[in-house]
Amino acid sequence: MLSKDPGHWLAGRGKIGSANASRLERCRHVGPQRFRMCDKRAAAQAGQEGSVAKPRLLLIGTTGITGKSALEGLNASPVANAVQAVTLTRNPSSPAAQAMQQQGMQIVQGDLDDEVSLQTCVEGVDLVYCHALSKDAATADPAEVARAQRLAAALRATGRVQLVVYNSAGGRGKETGISQVEQKHKVEDIFSESGVPLCALQATLFMEELWKKYTRPGILQGQLTWSTPPEKPIQFLAARDIGLAAGYALSDPKSWAGKSLELAGDELTPLQLCEVFSQAQGGMPVKLNRPPQWPMWFLSRDLWRIMNFFSTKGYSADVTKCRQLFPGLHTMKSFLEATGWADTSRTYEQGIRFDYGKPGGK
Repeated sequence: MLSKDPGHWLAGRGKIGSANASRLERCRHVGPQRFRMCDKRAAAQAGQEGSVAKPRLLLIGTTGITGKSALEGLNASPVANAVQAVTLTRNPSSPAAQAMQQQGMQIVQGDLDDEVSLQTCVEGVDLVYCHALSKDAATADPAEVARAQRLAAALRATGRVQLVVYNSAGGRGKETGISQVEQKHKVEDIFSESGVPLCALQATLFMEELWKKYTRPGILQGQLTWSTPPEKPIQFLAARDIGLAAGYALSDPKSWAGKSLELAGDELTPLQLCEVFSQAQGGMPVKLNRPPQWPMWFLSRDLWRIMNFFSTKGYSADVTKCRQLFPGLHTMKSFLEATGWADTSRTYEQGIRFDYGKPGGK
């Protein structure tokens, strides 16, 4: 079992100086399942000789929709109250950054395209969770590779980073032909070859994808349009749970350094998906519509490659092992319940919230 006690890897950290004391007084404590930007004991001891600072965790790519979901998982993990977390953003005045500050997150300004800026941002960083190095897009962004190279070099130069957890993609070694997937594997290699301690969590298909406007409306009306074979299982993972797994790894960096793991929380055929959606929608029948794949070749080559991959090769995560390693991974059923799938007032663009039926949720 991964230790929830950070003491074994906090020993020997630097003192909290007066500048940190001032910042600690200004920041907000946002509850037991939020990163504690202001620890009362740390604040009280801030000026004392010999006091010990919590490890500094740098979060990269967590201001987007799936990044925010991953942040929820990190908040629910063993590392949440054991670190001092800061979020990297190019524009602290952006709505996403402002919203995170209002929730009590500490923001640090930095630019992944600026080497000098990065060097400043990574000073004093002990741990890193990298969710993304570019925006979600239909094809791979070439800038992602250069950003990975700059970031890896900057982290290596500090000589103090214990672990980088990177949100990579499943299908490693299967020649997927999917540009985004292959590029994520290239980023893995950049981190590994830099000498920075790396844990690559290779995500399968995010459950959040089903919330998007090209998928969810049809399902809510009783039809799942899916072009892969109806009896072939597909592996899924909630984006929240890439954060949860990352939190477990970050809480025990020595054990996870140098490891990679294909990660899934559930495995369902398209027909089984229809059953789960039907249950989430109050028993309303959901039928499978399987269109041919060949038109996708003309509409979107990457989409065709994705569906062809699911139809022929697919992911190979050990779902049982993943659930044992990281207690709390969502099944598709629990994901739909927690996010309020059937509530049409909720949309993907608003961000996926895992609070349905809880106080403050709906």
